[in-house]
Amino acid sequence: MHKPVIALLLTSLLQPSVCLSQSTHKYSFSELIERVASLNAEIGEARWRLRKAQAWKRQAFGSRILPRLRLSSESGLVPEAKGDLFNPPSDTTGVRTLGPFTRAKLEFAQPIYAFGKYSNLMRAVEAGVTVEEAALDEKSLEVVFETKELYYGLLLAKDLKDLVEGVLQQLQERRVETQDNPELSLGDEYKLKLAMIELKHQILEAKSNADLAREALAWKVGISPPDTLLLAAKWLEPEVHDVPSFTDLVSHALATRPDWRRLQAGKKAKKSLRDAARSSYYPEISLGGGIRYAIAPNRTDQHNPFVKDNFNYFNGGVFLQIRQSFEWSMLRGESEQAQADYRELVAKERGASQGIRVDVKRAHSQFILAEQGLESMRERRKLTREWLRLAKEEQEFDPGQIKELIDAYQAWVLQERDYLESIYEFNVKLASIERTIGGTSLIRP
Repeated sequence: MHKPVIALLLTSLLQPSVCLSQSTHKYSFSELIERVASLNAEIGEARWRLRKAQAWKRQAFGSRILPRLRLSSESGLVPEAKGDLFNPPSDTTGVRTLGPFTRAKLEFAQPIYAFGKYSNLMRAVEAGVTVEEAALDEKSLEVVFETKELYYGLLLAKDLKDLVEGVLQQLQERRVETQDNPELSLGDEYKLKLAMIELKHQILEAKSNADLAREALAWKVGISPPDTLLLAAKWLEPEVHDVPSFTDLVSHALATRPDWRRLQAGKKAKKSLRDAARSSYYPEISLGGGIRYAIAPNRTDQHNPFVKDNFNYFNGGVFLQIRQSFEWSMLRGESEQAQADYRELVAKERGASQGIRVDVKRAHSQFILAEQGLESMRERRKLTREWLRLAKEEQEFDPGQIKELIDAYQAWVLQERDYLESIYEFNVKLASIERTIGGTSLIRP
């Protein structure tokens, strides 16, 4: 296997596995992707961040209609007070009987106009939700790409193990056939034994890589124990594809890539916050009011407007409120900070589009090289198989040609290994293009 694949597998094994029930079900690739989308912790974190942004949006939109509407009520005991200003109680000792009282207050406040401040804040909140949606898509693309690498790596490891085991079995059969042949020299016998020992060592290494690949993929998709992970695919095959031109790939990336969408939404949010900060220089106009009610049966209700009784009343009203802030230096600092945040993303946008173009160019070029390398490996594979076929025929006709047959087998094993690795490289580079442009919708089988 390639060193990057092994390193990725080793890194994945450092994470804890998710314990699920055992199963002998054979998983297709689409089923593995569904599992990783629902069980992956990183995707789960991004999904909850999106839920939090959506909750903020609901809260912000709820504040547009009666953001303050509160009812408070209290009850207790109060001393008796009979009489009024002209007929006060005759008992001046201050010791009077207690009686119940209840009072309640309903208050409301409704913003009317703030010179665009509220509408800008609403737009900023909406853009914040879009930012988190793009972040979730970006994390999903990353996790799916890593899952594809592990999936293709497991198939590659299995195929390499099967390849070496098959070659060892064929050489063992040849050794049995030629063991008593007097034409076989001592050097040829030793060469055959050495080749078989080397193949046995390669089998152990291939089995270890296959177990490691299974462990890593099982961890990624949340299957435990790992030996219950069975794949429906029997061997590694090149993915069927139809990759558009470089120009179409760039256009698609600029329209759908999550990081680009997140940048655009973030820029919109910062612009709205900047405009909201500038609106703070102007007054805020709102409508407020409420109703108050209190009753205490053991106290005389006072009807004189100049006499205040906190336990018997019923009143209310509506008023227009204008609030103006004169902290000019603080408002200016907030406005300049919001402007700097917005201009920072504008500056980032200038280089981001070119960076995306470079990313797509790199991924496309690497895919073309992998595609050409796979085609070259197909031609070399045909020649190596032809060499092996001729070597088998010559050895059957002349058993003394065992050395040539061993050389042909060794060349065939190396070529098959290179061919399988070229398929793996091709599939990974194709997945890299899908990730770079922001999805698979443009690449059709």
